[in-house]
Amino acid sequence: MLNPTFSVVIPTCDRPEYLREAVSSVLAQTLPAHEIIIVDNGREAVDSAQLPVSEKLQVIRALPRFGVAQARNLGAILSTGDYIAFLDDDDGWDAGYLQSVLLTVEESGAEIVLGRLRDGKTGTPISGKQASFNGRDDLIRQILRRNPGAVGSNTIVKRACFAETAGFDPLITTNEDKALIFDLLSKGAQAVRAQDAWVQFRNDGEGPRLTDLHKRIEGRDRFFRKYRHQMSTGDRLFNMIQLVRLRLQHWFRRS
Repeated sequence: MLNPTFSVVIPTCDRPEYLREAVSSVLAQTLPAHEIIIVDNGREAVDSAQLPVSEKLQVIRALPRFGVAQARNLGAILSTGDYIAFLDDDDGWDAGYLQSVLLTVEESGAEIVLGRLRDGKTGTPISGKQASFNGRDDLIRQILRRNPGAVGSNTIVKRACFAETAGFDPLITTNEDKALIFDLLSKGAQAVRAQDAWVQFRNDGEGPRLTDLHKRIEGRDRFFRKYRHQMSTGDRLFNMIQLVRLRLQHWFRRS
């Protein structure tokens, strides 16, 4: 596909200062976005007057605490670009992010592109979030055990392919990003990592991003239950061991 367009979908929930920074990073792209769709599911409505001004920007008011998965899905439904680039409200992109994604799409024809993650404070690549993969089957194998580096801010999906899935699963409270990618790969989509598409990932605990242990347990358990029939015996054993470890951590912290 030559010259594909990119719709940016940003779910937000009561983080106006972070949201302004996220939107500013999109407007600073060397390759302009086709549109920027903010899906607001906070208790307090987003004040559009406090956001950077752009004719490409639209704010959609959803039900309060609608959930990040449903907010992303709503934004995806309303999007009109060839690809959907998701961005969380407390992260940002380097100025060349979309340009790098465009070059990757044109070179590979992939339906899924994953960017790379830098610590937003130190600028260093985040270890454990940059896993390489050799084609679709290898990525599937990785996803069934761990997250190879797919988060809400570095995932770009061809809109036509997204429409063939149920979108982000709202019942999977963590790991919903890799669950979507697994669903897309299972339908034959190809994925590639854009080596020069960098996300400034807020990983310093300054905001309410940190997922509590109970939520991690719930998300991994639901992912396991949903996809266990696609897992090998080794995959199932690995996931069960990880769940036991998380539950023990939770128990010790409560003790």
